Amino acid sequence: KDSRWLTLEVCREYARNKCPRSENECRYAHPPSDVEIQTGRVVCCFDSIK
Repeated sequence: KDSRWLTLEVCREYARNKCPRSENECRYAHPPSDVEIQTGRVVCCFDSIK
């Protein structure tokens, strides 16, 4: 199955530890350090993006 639709773009500012917004205010993903980032995107759980 194609899971590309389950990916979210990671906040570029967050990746540099400079995002002034909380993860709830920012339109981009703020993944924890143990989550693998691939080409600026993370795969997320379907239930979390409803």
